[in-house]
Amino acid sequence: MSSGARSPQVLAVLDDAAAGRALLELSSTLAQAVQRDLSVVYVESAQSLVAAALPFAQVLSHATTQWVPLLPQDVEQGYRAQATRLRELTARITVRHAVSWSLRVVRGSLPGAAIELLAESDLLLMAATPPTPPLAMHPAHDTRHRPVVAVVSNGSAASERALGVAAQLALALGGSLQTARVDATAKLMHQASTVAALLRPDVLVLPGASLAASELATMRCPVLLVG
Repeated sequence: MSSGARSPQVLAVLDDAAAGRALLELSSTLAQAVQRDLSVVYVESAQSLVAAALPFAQVLSHATTQWVPLLPQDVEQGYRAQATRLRELTARITVRHAVSWSLRVVRGSLPGAAIELLAESDLLLMAATPPTPPLAMHPAHDTRHRPVVAVVSNGSAASERALGVAAQLALALGGSLQTARVDATAKLMHQASTVAALLRPDVLVLPGASLAASELATMRCPVLLVG
């Protein structure tokens, strides 16, 4: 894809199948609402391979219940197993939303991949780090719970677009929209982290411009980046 080219799709980016159900439910709902295809991107954590190469890295063997050295091939096998699980999850969830989907695999870091992939779509959902439980299993969610979509706006044009997308997602989820208006001169990501900690939303919506991978790495809830 040429630089700056974007296709009409929703991107869902994650590095752990444990985050799959929550993120796929969110992204499939959004894709259905905006009538786009869903592109799932599984990020194989390069850091895991680095850790496996350390001489003291060990894993508990299921066969012997003893600690054995963790090998790079063990990590590679784990990558393949997670990708298979994600394909199965995606197929089950998207069929309920009548959404066409695809899945691809990249290697790197979750926030780094999210920043790079912003060039491909103006709607990108990134999993929480570490992953949070699925929506229906969140301890704060009972039968009366409505999903919370939080959006942080500093009055910019990009923030206003993010606000519009957040309202559309909240409506599609049958949830509530929480809007945090912040000082236009303050650093958006720092205030977004504070808002996320206070509101504990099911998804936080932010304008994707001018965000750094190091800033995204601090988020502990799914994030929707709007271009």
